[in-house]
Amino acid sequence: MRLKKTKIFLCALLVIIVSGLFAVTRGIKEGKKVEINSVDISKLEDGAYVGKYSKNRWTSEVEVSVKGKKIESIKLLSEPLTPDVGDELSKKIIEKQNVNVDVISGATVSSKAYLKSVENALNK
Repeated sequence: MRLKKTKIFLCALLVIIVSGLFAVTRGIKEGKKVEINSVDISKLEDGAYVGKYSKNRWTSEVEVSVKGKKIESIKLLSEPLTPDVGDELSKKIIEKQNVNVDVISGATVSSKAYLKSVENALNK
């Protein structure tokens, strides 16, 4: 009787683990393929531009401030999936004045979601 309960418990635990792995990895391949396109900042007027990107569990919403045909700041409006991704990428974008920057290793899909939200803001 005890052996049967142990087997049932282990089977249930296995189902939970497999389901969790499926949920965590769902959309990663697709997210890694997201293309980030250049934006011509010289065509933008001064102001704040809001952009969003959402796919599967990766969501990013930002407000990009432009002044004098330059990106001055980027504010993250949504809760980040991966901490510090926005801060690090914002610095790179502002320094380069372009959304085509290297993604953060180990946070590729979160990085691409963030970069795509900035791109979407500037393409409005």
